[in-house]
Amino acid sequence: MSARPFSRSLWIPLRRSSTSATGDASNANSIKTSAPTIKRFWKTATFGADDDGSHFVALDSRKLRTPDGKPVRIDAERYGLAAAIAAEWEKQDKMLKPTSLPLTGIIMRALDSFSDSTEVTKAIDNVCRFIHTDSICYMHDFPDKLLELQDERWKPLIQWTLDTYGAELKTTMGIFSVKQSDETVSKLRAIVESFDPIKLAAFEKAVLTTKSFVIGLALAERRITVEEAVNAARVELDAQISRWGEVEDSHDVDHADMTRQLGAVACAFIL
Repeated sequence: MSARPFSRSLWIPLRRSSTSATGDASNANSIKTSAPTIKRFWKTATFGADDDGSHFVALDSRKLRTPDGKPVRIDAERYGLAAAIAAEWEKQDKMLKPTSLPLTGIIMRALDSFSDSTEVTKAIDNVCRFIHTDSICYMHDFPDKLLELQDERWKPLIQWTLDTYGAELKTTMGIFSVKQSDETVSKLRAIVESFDPIKLAAFEKAVLTTKSFVIGLALAERRITVEEAVNAARVELDAQISRWGEVEDSHDVDHADMTRQLGAVACAFIL
């Protein structure tokens, strides 16, 4: 697609939801409208390059802006990311749903929040709290199917964290919480502190969606695929489904939504 000049910019009235270590993962980096939905008002979503080489996304002839009014600019080398954001808008139905733009939400978070070092520190503090509450560190000793899934999906990630970063994670079979060592926390935090704004925003979304620092990190570093990340996050649920069956329009919908959210995360990591 050839670039052409645009004289107008478009600010979509979307706002970010707040998140916390104990907050609803579905709200991570999400964007919400002041109303439940917005009617689609654009015919086509496109992308192109500005004079400085950076890429923009446009709805019809208007360039997209963040909720804070900043132009959505993607670095020149991340051509694929700009294309993916435009495609996300292009595939929207007649009514725009807040949950249907996960990749856009990641970019908005990165541009609006992570230009501020204070906000960056807050976000890193927040995701690092999950090191102590990481779901994969809380094992169960029954039933057999759950033990099987823990061994298959969780233990390799715990070993990978040790082998790759020298970060030893304590696990428990009990009801009491686990406090990881200061050394482990320091090593894992240093990794996140090296992330650029977009990677940090994507990682934050992955952690809040899966309730796991380690699953998010493994996805960020391409140790696991999106499918494997979803499976790791659903160990307990999948064990229950294997015994009691799947609840139609509930478990399957949740699975599809998590796959969509983490798919957007993966796009932000690799494009």
